[in-house]
Amino acid sequence: EGNFQGGNASLSFYNKFTEIMSNGVFTSVNTIPLGDVGQSMEIHNGKGFIVVNNSGKIEVVNLEDFTSSGTLSGLASPRYIAFANNSKAYVSDLSANAITVFNPQTLSVEGTISVNGQVEEMVTVGGNVIAAGSGANQVYKIDPATNTFTDSVYVGLGPAQLVVDENQKVWVQTNGGFGTEPVKIVRINPTTMDVELTLDLPVSQNYSRDLEINGNGNTLYFIDGGIYQMNIDDVSLPTSEFAPIFGYKCGVDPVTEMVYVSDAGDFSSNGLVYSFQANGTPVDTFSVGVAPGEYAFTE
Repeated sequence: EGNFQGGNASLSFYNKFTEIMSNGVFTSVNTIPLGDVGQSMEIHNGKGFIVVNNSGKIEVVNLEDFTSSGTLSGLASPRYIAFANNSKAYVSDLSANAITVFNPQTLSVEGTISVNGQVEEMVTVGGNVIAAGSGANQVYKIDPATNTFTDSVYVGLGPAQLVVDENQKVWVQTNGGFGTEPVKIVRINPTTMDVELTLDLPVSQNYSRDLEINGNGNTLYFIDGGIYQMNIDDVSLPTSEFAPIFGYKCGVDPVTEMVYVSDAGDFSSNGLVYSFQANGTPVDTFSVGVAPGEYAFTE
């Protein structure tokens, strides 16, 4: 992520075949800074879409060499991307009170969807886009054909992270209003938008949260200070940590099922990434840039 207003966001690339970590690849290849606060990255059609939050832009790179393929600029405070199809994508926002609709091929903005407050992660499932409206405490369903909300559901305060499991159910992690109520992990049916399961995490003053899922869509990983692992069929929370480490963000390789955990340290100096096998066995440790955050995987 880098530091807020520090302009030191960076992209690190780990080649899992050579086991070499290369830091700062966007800047070293393109000879320009990535920007201010690297929020997230998504892979689509051989390109990497890097959302740079405080710079108000999306940088697009060719995955084979990280050369720039274009920039979508002029956004307010972008957070996450979801692709509805090859010609339509959505980007959530911290402060715009809107979700931006853009064409990922031309990088042109095609419209906005008004929403009350901040929107965080989004996923595509069953032909619709599900969006975590943390500002309005709602999870929304969007019809890409009309760019309109067709349904919503309340799951608790501050829905933020979303994943889709092998049964095409959507799991949500809330932020609990940052201490107002327990953080919740909720399973919803995206067809009916009904809540099927709600699990309350203990009230905590730790605000590092993340929710990820493995490539098979049957194992969840979430962060609540430590990192935890649970099966999608579980009806209670795990009682012990997956790995004895304080985590900031995590990512799960959909092919190898290797779990990567970010340690942001003091958020000012370079951070660390730890890798683990799916059974919790530690594998390696890497030094990366300041405040390592989100992950994106290619085969």
